[in-house]
Amino acid sequence: MPLLLALSCLQGRPMADAFDALCALGADGVQLTPGNRPTPGFAPHVARSGVPIRTHHTFSFRQRKRPAAWDGARCLTPAQSVHPPALEAVPGWLDAVCAAPDGLPALETMYPGQHLGDGAALRRAMDAGLRLAVDVSHLYLQRVAGVLDDATLRRVLDYDRVDEVHLSANDGRGDQHRPLAADTFGLGWAQARLRSGTPVVLECYMHRLDDAARRAQVARARGG
Repeated sequence: MPLLLALSCLQGRPMADAFDALCALGADGVQLTPGNRPTPGFAPHVARSGVPIRTHHTFSFRQRKRPAAWDGARCLTPAQSVHPPALEAVPGWLDAVCAAPDGLPALETMYPGQHLGDGAALRRAMDAGLRLAVDVSHLYLQRVAGVLDDATLRRVLDYDRVDEVHLSANDGRGDQHRPLAADTFGLGWAQARLRSGTPVVLECYMHRLDDAARRAQVARARGG
């Protein structure tokens, strides 16, 4: 199931409505993400659909999101990928997880001001062999901020423990989850990862896109 649509593409909507709308767009699966309104019976609804799923961060079938992903350096969620905690919440988190990397989910590369939000932190994570969920829009924010150099970027893109790729666009000023354009940063690399079998998750907001534009986003993510 290499290409998935994040439930957050229609964030804020009822889970089942968003899930069904995304399933109709021709991707290979859905990543269940926090931020949608709970729907009674959503878990069996997903199971009956037969659609492949992955889970991300603090997703819960019963809540918009679980209260927390971390207790210190201990991950509290069973998701396949998860955000690191905020810097101020767990200051020594990176030291702790680099010292004991086994059993962790894939950790998402973040934007400046967060754990895994700059090149130095990414180098430490790769030195420790941590599994990563590489968000290319977050890497772009790091590049614009001047905290991710060419050598570290190349190393991230060649890293052999990338378990998941997250794909959307922004203008360098914030994590905006914009639709993909032909020149979106990291798009070609994500397409190559998709062809090699790495799960790629399209995360652009689709609320204002019509059906044709949504399908065009799926096609662009695939490389069509």
